[in-house]
Amino acid sequence: MDKLYVATRNWIKSFFEEEQGETNIIAIILLILVVVGLVVIFRTQITNLINSLFGKVNESVEDSF
Repeated sequence: MDKLYVATRNWIKSFFEEEQGETNIIAIILLILVVVGLVVIFRTQITNLINSLFGKVNESVEDSF
């Protein structure tokens, strides 16, 4: 009887550990989807920001020579 109890307890413990792993994977996938969605929505603003930053870097490099 004790062996059955221990086996059942171990099975339940492993079941919940496996479910937690699947939950983490789903959370990571949802987070990636949110980031991709934000990039798509703010694509032009991000492009303008990056172009502005590279323009400033180029100006400062040209000024140092």
